[in-house]
Amino acid sequence: MVQGKWNITINTPMGVRSGVLELSVSGKTLTGSLSDGEHRVVISDGRIEGNQLTWKAKVTKPMRLSFKFTAIVEHDRISGEARYLLGTAAFSGTRA
Repeated sequence: MVQGKWNITINTPMGVRSGVLELSVSGKTLTGSLSDGEHRVVISDGRIEGNQLTWKAKVTKPMRLSFKFTAIVEHDRISGEARYLLGTAAFSGTRA
């Protein structure tokens, strides 16, 4: 089950950041948001195929970056990477 809240950590160029990923599923469409306590962004172009997820997110603070996320959900764990202009950032987390 993908839907729900996930506590995640992302290894960004500015260091490790913690946040909450909220996901909703409707058919093969994935929607939700990503927040870190200070900022919240809505995810877009979300898709789900089995336990594999993809979505995009545009962050404006602390700097403007567009991310393309790929992830796999296994039981109560989520892991993957966020690709952006400067490279990739690995992330992982557990169900909240």
